[in-house]
Amino acid sequence: MLRRLRLTSLRCHSALDLEDLGPRVLLSGANGLGKTTILESVAVLARLRSFRTRALRDLTQHGAEGWRVEGAWADEAGPVRLGVVWRGAGRELEIDGRTGATTDEFWGRALAVVAQSGDTAILEGSSAERRAGFDLLLAEIEPSRLPELRRLREITRQRSALLRQPKASRDEWEAWTTPLAELGESLRPARKALAEIFLPPLEKTHRELTAGAEKLRVTYQPDEAVPPPGPERDRLWARERERGLNLTGPQRDDWDFTLGGRSLARFGSEGQRRSACLAVRLAELQLIRETRRRTPILLLDDALKELDETRRAAFWRVVPSECQVLYASAHDRPAQGKDSWVILEISPGSVRLTQA
Repeated sequence: MLRRLRLTSLRCHSALDLEDLGPRVLLSGANGLGKTTILESVAVLARLRSFRTRALRDLTQHGAEGWRVEGAWADEAGPVRLGVVWRGAGRELEIDGRTGATTDEFWGRALAVVAQSGDTAILEGSSAERRAGFDLLLAEIEPSRLPELRRLREITRQRSALLRQPKASRDEWEAWTTPLAELGESLRPARKALAEIFLPPLEKTHRELTAGAEKLRVTYQPDEAVPPPGPERDRLWARERERGLNLTGPQRDDWDFTLGGRSLARFGSEGQRRSACLAVRLAELQLIRETRRRTPILLLDDALKELDETRRAAFWRVVPSECQVLYASAHDRPAQGKDSWVILEISPGSVRLTQA
């Protein structure tokens, strides 16, 4: 559970301090006043990335030289204080006041699942977006995979840059293609295993959201493996050199979502797609709890607005009571039933406790 959050020069917030956060927190207020920025800052502490931009420098408040986020956590792994600082020289990480922490040391010290209105990109976006989402989940349940996934991004980038050169070197191409093949041999079984353990909680949460009316499935679709040295490898080199593109490897794998045997992206209604996306996030939460024996924070960025009242009520029933929820919404007011909500009115640099 997140106990305290402090922001400095982050987007519209010059300085903001949230303390004594409870298990259910509604961040209220008009659009554009910094509600989503609070969720974004928590995601940065948990995942070292924003769900709104790829460039951390973009979080810097206009006119500032950098930004800072600090959070105090306490979950089944014990208490920890985390900090992420962005300056002109790049990112700095802090653990319990110690500066200079490495990514591997920092990763997984806090856990969060993010559900947002733009999640339909899981279904409608590119294979790269789906792959990145599932690779993030893989790294959360198996932190030892993080170096492999970083290595895959670097190899893909280097191969792409090489293939764009007018006179690409075969020897240099081989120097990047051999480790790409090795990563494929390691990552494909891991992704396949993830698909197998992810499907049961996904089907379960989706049944609960839709009262069993629809059957959602997700399948892992690996691309062709990089061929070993020989004629097939020679042909791959010729094709990639001609087109200037990476044409095979684990960086091209994909995931497919179907509802009742039909493509969800092509044939699903808005409500069906939204329900599926929420089922994915709730399944992530369940899978992390089962594998890590820890409960992530659930960050909701106006993610329920396309749901009817029946599915909205079902969603809140599925969220575990042990899970802290930070919900940013300009209009929604969850029912004050068994879960007591703290409602915070957010504006740039300020927070005000309000009544339900």
